[in-house]
Amino acid sequence: MQQAQPGRAASIFGFILIFLGIISLAYFASPIRLMLRETIGQGTINFLPPILGALSLCGGIALLLSVRQRTVKKKAKL
Repeated sequence: MQQAQPGRAASIFGFILIFLGIISLAYFASPIRLMLRETIGQGTINFLPPILGALSLCGGIALLLSVRQRTVKKKAKL
């Protein structure tokens, strides 16, 4: 029976965050530019999805880097 690796779950979650961030930014990047051109001065524009996508992307990258640093330090001690 294999022992659970504590960094593995965090790595998977980091990759999921990065994937969701890229999808969110790719989906909302182009329509935002079009909405800005069409609605300048008319109503409000919802910037929340691209902002959340960017935060998700940054959070996933930070999570992967922190997991990598922990595993490097752990291997150095061995």
